[in-house]
Amino acid sequence: MSGNKPVTQPPGAGLPRLEQAFLSTTFKCATAVLSDRRAMALFNKETDRLLRFAKDDESYDISAPLLIPRVIGIEDSSRNWSVLMVLEHLCMVNSDILTAIGLLLNGESPEYVLATKDYKPSPDAGYDVIQKFEQVNSDYVGNVESLIQSRGSLRSSARYEHPWFGPLDAHQWHCLAAIHQRIHRRQTQKIVAMLGVT
Repeated sequence: MSGNKPVTQPPGAGLPRLEQAFLSTTFKCATAVLSDRRAMALFNKETDRLLRFAKDDESYDISAPLLIPRVIGIEDSSRNWSVLMVLEHLCMVNSDILTAIGLLLNGESPEYVLATKDYKPSPDAGYDVIQKFEQVNSDYVGNVESLIQSRGSLRSSARYEHPWFGPLDAHQWHCLAAIHQRIHRRQTQKIVAMLGVT
């Protein structure tokens, strides 16, 4: 590359058609059998793993973007991120999913049209994003667990459109938060591996 910025598809280009169709079918099947509490357990597990990549080892640079082979479930434009950029992206997504879940359970839906291009992190994401990630995820867990306890289920009649998976209810958005966290943990793992850390 000789110092030039890697060329990737533009933000919002989406996934390859066959991959998107496969993931959409797999996702809908997963949300049919995944309980709210099991989705929360997965969300927490992946949060912990992501934080270990961000905190436990100072032998690699978590602030430098690194071009990696594309991970299933992420757009081509998202494969030149740093570990801190991944965390910033997850802060944005998890905050908005929490808002969507609250609205859907009240029979409402967010008014804005969701676009993946609006959730791209800054290449200048700093170390303060680690604390923000911890806080956003703590807020998510506390609020969603409270909703599960008070309502018994996150299933809702109201739906909100995801650009790849179509209209989703609150339970499906919660499942997506957990699965999305896992996808980006795999991305982070690949970044760290390419930095030569095992």
